[in-house]
Amino acid sequence: MGSGQIIYEVTLSPDPSIAAAFDTWLEEHVREMLTLPGFLGASIHHAADPASDGLESVVMYRLENRDALQAYLHQHAEAMRSRGVERFGDRFQASRRVYDAGQEFSAAQSSDSNCANCDASLRGQYCAYCGQRARGRMISVWELVKEASEILTSLDSRLWRTLGQLVFHPGRLTRDYLLGKRARYIPALRLFLGLSLLFFFLFSLNTRFEVTPGGEGDDGDIGMQIQVGEEPEKADGIPEAPPDSEAPPDETEATDEPGQCADFGVDIPEELAWTRAWLSEERLKATCEKIIADHGASFGRALLENIPLMMFVFLPFMSFIMKALYPLSRRFYVEHLLFLVHYHSFFYLLLAINMATGWLFNGDRLTDTPVVLLNTVSAVYIPLYLFRAMRVVYTQGRMLTALKYVTLGLAYFTSLLLMLLATVTVTAISL
Repeated sequence: MGSGQIIYEVTLSPDPSIAAAFDTWLEEHVREMLTLPGFLGASIHHAADPASDGLESVVMYRLENRDALQAYLHQHAEAMRSRGVERFGDRFQASRRVYDAGQEFSAAQSSDSNCANCDASLRGQYCAYCGQRARGRMISVWELVKEASEILTSLDSRLWRTLGQLVFHPGRLTRDYLLGKRARYIPALRLFLGLSLLFFFLFSLNTRFEVTPGGEGDDGDIGMQIQVGEEPEKADGIPEAPPDSEAPPDETEATDEPGQCADFGVDIPEELAWTRAWLSEERLKATCEKIIADHGASFGRALLENIPLMMFVFLPFMSFIMKALYPLSRRFYVEHLLFLVHYHSFFYLLLAINMATGWLFNGDRLTDTPVVLLNTVSAVYIPLYLFRAMRVVYTQGRMLTALKYVTLGLAYFTSLLLMLLATVTVTAISL
């Protein structure tokens, strides 16, 4: 009776309102089940549930034999099942079946029934654990080229499917991801990293920083120019010199000019005495001289490098605000973070498209009408996108969503401004 592996199948039908939280809990529950004696492995499958228009989760546990299952049912089953009931109450149903492991067939052309890479039991052409194809060797050069083309085609299909959902269907990418439909899309963090790198790379090519000392009558003030686009040129194509100068100023002359960095005074309250070593007058003067020496070029480069790092701090902070806005949603913190990661991925992609379009339709050879139209559409679409995404993911009414939308907007821009000021300060001091 106790010989031979068996399959213990548990079918779970959660209420659609708890689907995302239930899936997260289920993964943790299955890992805990696999620590019990006699359990060899498990797989989770999702199927449509016609009764509730939701998804069923089917967990298939592999056990050593029926004795191991009986030991689980007598010693651990009641405690393990009660944890799901304590968490979700009667908002899910469960049914169970037991059957033997059956006879396995493989379409692989290898006589070995185990994966050559990880030694797992094979079920089909690909290993269920490491993904390697069951075939033991390449048949020909054409087979190598064919498999490479399959990988590229799969990547392209996921890329375009992800970008299409991201741009044209606000919130749907996040909703699908929370419902467990993840394999068809590019992972959220990888998408965010790729699009943020693309945006900041294009932005760095399109931005020029310059610090100019004040002229006569300006009391020696220091001014900063942040120019987006190409450097201004004269009619003959020679770059235009800074105002009130006939030639590019020499770095030595810029730093030696009196009055520019000599009047720094730092008055630090006693409560902030710990900052005196960091914000000393000598350090501030040295920073000022460095910025003026190269007209802010090094400062601009350092700032562009620090802004992406700032966003990696900003998004987790805003996720706490999102969690506070939806205290009864029963969503985990990471689910709010996922929402913001997808929204900022969309934001970076749209701005990158705007910049690339501006380079192509710059008004010289091609009319700039598409740029004006795209900028106008983007200015309207970006805020509407966020509102619609909040409605799709959090499924609340228009009035309540509008109130939280305004609150989120105020918190967003206030926090962003403070973090930008902090980033500028840290960048200048750390030069």
